[in-house]
Amino acid sequence: MGPYVTLFVLLALLAGLTVGKAWERYKLRDGRWIDRRRARESPHYMLGLNFLVANQIDPAIEELSIAAEVAGDPLEIHLILGNLYREKGQVGRAIQEHQNLLQRPHLRKLEHANVLLCLGLDYKHGGFVDRALEAFSEVLRLDPGNRYAMSNLEKLHEEQHQWTDAYAMRQKLAARDSADQQPRHQEILAFLENEIGLEAIKRNQPADAARRFEAAIDLDPKNAPAYLNLGDVQESRGDSSAATSTWERLVSTSPDRAYLAFSRLEHAYAQSSDPSRFPALCRRLIDDNPQEWRARLALARFLSAHGQPADALEHLFDALVINPHALALHQAIWQTLLQLKLAPALVKRYADLAQDAIFYVDPHICVRCRYRSTELLWQCPHCHEWNTFVEERIAPAKDTEATLTS
Repeated sequence: MGPYVTLFVLLALLAGLTVGKAWERYKLRDGRWIDRRRARESPHYMLGLNFLVANQIDPAIEELSIAAEVAGDPLEIHLILGNLYREKGQVGRAIQEHQNLLQRPHLRKLEHANVLLCLGLDYKHGGFVDRALEAFSEVLRLDPGNRYAMSNLEKLHEEQHQWTDAYAMRQKLAARDSADQQPRHQEILAFLENEIGLEAIKRNQPADAARRFEAAIDLDPKNAPAYLNLGDVQESRGDSSAATSTWERLVSTSPDRAYLAFSRLEHAYAQSSDPSRFPALCRRLIDDNPQEWRARLALARFLSAHGQPADALEHLFDALVINPHALALHQAIWQTLLQLKLAPALVKRYADLAQDAIFYVDPHICVRCRYRSTELLWQCPHCHEWNTFVEERIAPAKDTEATLTS
């Protein structure tokens, strides 16, 4: 009997595998069996995907519609079609497509969640905020770990300035990510803490606002707005020393953002009867970073206001060489030149510096293909690479002409 039992077990196993494969491939709907694989093997399905990759939405819709009809209207193709209608701007048709899918009987929980997610995106795109919130919330009820629903809910809460709800949703997202993803979550949470603090200020709750700003700094020590706002709250409560210390922490933590606190610190130092601390701060920043043009501009304005326009002009000329594109520099230079009675030699020196700096030439360049742009781009329109643009140091005009003629 032993060999017969073994043979029976093997036959039962093969039968189970066959049934399982059939169940995976076929689905009973409206009294007929639907072959799932037919949709993927259809030439219209493949053509539709090719058009979709090429961003040709109209032919993609046409081919996928034929594929859906041939394959018995499978759910996944209609999901794609609804999304394409939304991308095309036909939000009403996209909503109708996805709502029709919800009417189908015997939808599995995950299928129901996916359709609701697409419907929520339709509502969001069409500006139906309440319906979008309801759809994404229902997705999370069916699929509590759905990151797309969480991200869209957070974004909707942010757009509605519902900062506390957005914060709670971001916390849920952070709890599901690995340790290497946490710094990004902390940056976003710090941003939300800062916004919640600003709302507390509007409600005249400075103590709560200060706690929120401090929490934002703890989460992200480089969050410049939190330092500025915390210092403003401390100053409004009469603690000028703490406010000054907070703004100085911003300068030491993020020297590249120090200029955001210049006006506050200059005023604070003047109030403390020690205005010389401000030019000392600017000079320290310049010593630490010779390319720091904003500190030179701030120092020049301080010197000009305190009766030293000639010294101020030297700092402005130095800043002009570093960043000839800054309109604020040219305005400050002309104001200082007027203060110096438009001395011809100084005016000529300014004109020569401006010409040598070629301030009208594109300031950013792609390090891969050398494409120039008047602004800092994230993607090069020439070679299509991401994050390749850097600020270009341009040679003087005379050297450029010599190179071209040699």
